[in-house]
Amino acid sequence: MTDAPATPALEPGPLDPAPAGAPPTPPHPTGRALPRRLTRPALAVLAGALLYLAFPPVGLWPLAPVALAVLTLTVRGRRLRASYGLGMLFSLAFLLPLLRFVSFVGADGWIVLSTAEAALLALVAPATTLVQRLPAPWLWTGAIWVAQEALRGRAPFGGFPWGRIAFSQPNSPYTALAALGGAPLVTFAVATTAALLATALTHATTARATGTGATARATGGTATRIRPLLATLTGALTLTLAGLAVPLPTTAQHGTLNVAAVQGNVPEAGGLGALGEAFQVTDNHVTGTENLAAAVRAGRTPQPDLVLWPENSSDIDPLTNPTAHAALTHAATVAGAPLLVGAVLDGPGPRHVRNAGLIWTTDGPTGAMYVKRHPVPFAEYLPGRALLEKLISRFADEMPNDFLAGTSTGALPVAGTVIGDVICFEVAYDGLVRDNVNHGAELLVIQTNNASFGRKGESQQQLAMSRLRAVEHGRATIQVSTSGQSALITPDGTILTQTGLYEAGVLSAQLPLRTTHTLATRLGIVPEAVLTALGALAMIAGLTHPRRTRHHPGDTPADNDPTSTTHQPTPTSTDRTGDDHQHPGETHQPAAGTDQKRRGVEATRVVVCVPTYNERENLPDTTRRLRQANPAVHLLVIDDASPDGTGKIADELADDDDHIHVLHRPGKSGLGSAYIAGFTWALQHGYDIIVEMDADGSHQPEQLPRLLDALTDADLAIGSRWVPGGTVHNWPRSRLVLSRGANAYVRAALGVPLHDATAGFRAYRADVLRARDLDQVASQGYCFQVDLAWRAWQAGFRVVEVPIDFVERERGASKMSRAIVAEGFWRVGWWALTSLRRGPASTSQRTGAGAGAAIPTPARPTDPTTDSLTTPTATGPDTVDAGRP
Repeated sequence: MTDAPATPALEPGPLDPAPAGAPPTPPHPTGRALPRRLTRPALAVLAGALLYLAFPPVGLWPLAPVALAVLTLTVRGRRLRASYGLGMLFSLAFLLPLLRFVSFVGADGWIVLSTAEAALLALVAPATTLVQRLPAPWLWTGAIWVAQEALRGRAPFGGFPWGRIAFSQPNSPYTALAALGGAPLVTFAVATTAALLATALTHATTARATGTGATARATGGTATRIRPLLATLTGALTLTLAGLAVPLPTTAQHGTLNVAAVQGNVPEAGGLGALGEAFQVTDNHVTGTENLAAAVRAGRTPQPDLVLWPENSSDIDPLTNPTAHAALTHAATVAGAPLLVGAVLDGPGPRHVRNAGLIWTTDGPTGAMYVKRHPVPFAEYLPGRALLEKLISRFADEMPNDFLAGTSTGALPVAGTVIGDVICFEVAYDGLVRDNVNHGAELLVIQTNNASFGRKGESQQQLAMSRLRAVEHGRATIQVSTSGQSALITPDGTILTQTGLYEAGVLSAQLPLRTTHTLATRLGIVPEAVLTALGALAMIAGLTHPRRTRHHPGDTPADNDPTSTTHQPTPTSTDRTGDDHQHPGETHQPAAGTDQKRRGVEATRVVVCVPTYNERENLPDTTRRLRQANPAVHLLVIDDASPDGTGKIADELADDDDHIHVLHRPGKSGLGSAYIAGFTWALQHGYDIIVEMDADGSHQPEQLPRLLDALTDADLAIGSRWVPGGTVHNWPRSRLVLSRGANAYVRAALGVPLHDATAGFRAYRADVLRARDLDQVASQGYCFQVDLAWRAWQAGFRVVEVPIDFVERERGASKMSRAIVAEGFWRVGWWALTSLRRGPASTSQRTGAGAGAAIPTPARPTDPTTDSLTTPTATGPDTVDAGRP
């Protein structure tokens, strides 16, 4: 059925009579319909705002599971693209206020960062939609939140894990779970609780709807109706309170350490000029240390064993500047204890600096130093500096230098113990903190400089992370800042004392030194890896399940109740309310109609396309076998300027045989582009059937007639190794596993019913290739084969698999590589996400699309009683019909 124009020239009004024979005109949106369309976007924004309020500086931690529950209900049952749009609204409503402290660099930087992070965070919405189709969706929802945070914490540019759900829980019943599985387990618990709350609300709605009359009697009475509700609420409550049963020991195991943290303050409360003139911040911290020494002499403060200064407390390199060197030595002498100093060090090399923590004593630097391992992109270094400085001129002035990354951990020996130092945003990265503990740290220190961020929540958010790290590793932790907030934290996350923002102060306390490792420290990345894998598998499984919908009279698919549990198959037809539209490259569709007659393959022109690169040892034999077994078939050799002279050999073969043609390309550009060049040439020269075949002898030319015979009732015939009758010879086990696994992944991800979608021995009717915009095919390697087979099946062409014998090459080197495998993995995953696993186009859409094609396309018979496609009773003894599901 053809869609009506989006804007008709004359559209009847609501009171106009409909034309004779026309379907009833749907009512126009009323004042109540418009708000209904806005309900889900409004709920998505509300969920994001609630999640922001769960984080410091507001810190209403119970709102985190509530926010995630609202999001879960909002995206449940949605189409994946619509779900991603709702997720984007949620993410922007959360991240724009959360990251507003970045606005000191300009509103553009704040908006760009928030939007980029929102684009990644929003992926959790369609993932939630997918896993809600599965049994126990609450379990998988928790896992996909962990998976999302694992991705956002690593990409791009090393990731930016700010705003992880766990960081909203520094002092809640969930907090102690960090000691068992780190921040990922806390996120999992909160998200799972949210999913249970969403499920409970669904049960409550169902119980209310069936609570009276005959419906109530049919559903088994009140107890039966409320049992699922009580079970999910009990699960949510149990998970929320589970952390209270986790012991958090705080006793000293290796003595104690008297620690003093000096917050010297800065001249300005926020902005690019917050640090003032050079050496001004250093002088403030020298003054703070002198005040500490005076308090010790007066007996108000115990003598410290270690004095901590924050990041950038020496903004001039003390290793090369005599004034800075003298100031730090004076401070260590006055304090009577070693200092941990945050300093900006010059070099190595021009326009390079380092962000370091140095141990400094009365004798000067001891040599113990930690250099920040994870500089912040676009803040401490500029990716693609040469280009970006030309595009955005202020980068050259505001970021003249790049901070280089350190390579060693922050475990520093000092004052008879080992401290674990991380600098500023590094506290958000699990592995950096954990490495210090694994290298013997008995105390954790977070040196930070929050001077530029103003009073917009950054310091409070960072303090929440520091508290969670204390619990995660069972270590006393100190956050020391130039301008606040600084705090001393016990191993159970309790704040002993803290400073305010933009004030000078000194904190002092006796902190326990602990040596045992928590379960979270011992497990390391395992909880995150397991939960991420579960989330990924759940998403793939969700792709194979139909959407949950419940249709009401007059509803469009976009209006379906997200909490419905009635399963309906995902439609493959196109309507203007859905997202299952045809791929842009599939505008040319095959013809259909039961009255069309097949033209025999023997009356067609066939060309075999053989790409070559360094195949001089194989090409002559393959050519001889092909021409002997198939005398009427033409051969096109596509050579990528093979250094071994394959192209010259092909020219010599073509000189002796007018059925052989050669297409020379200037260099090696990949298998996919070679076939595209060959297909284009073949279509321009009027061939009816176009065949892919390797030059290395792995495909048997003698079996080409099998593929051509299969085209009598098909549009694409694939020579398959993995259907009954197919064989593989001389492959190592690793290649067998790789091929089988890759095809299983393709079937699960794309829903295409092919056993060997990666096979490279196949025959196309020309219409199949004309239906694609070949210039837009970007895939290479074996995923090129997946691309063409899947798109052909999806477009409604009929695909069959024919068993063949595959023999591993005897001469030359295989072109398989890790890059090919990686390309196949990510492209198939991306296609699965963006295509929503759409099946083939419907019969009504295909009708007449291919009129006038040189070769008519086979049409599957239509059953007039069901208006559905029926499968032929047989496709031949050696053929497996992929057909259309």
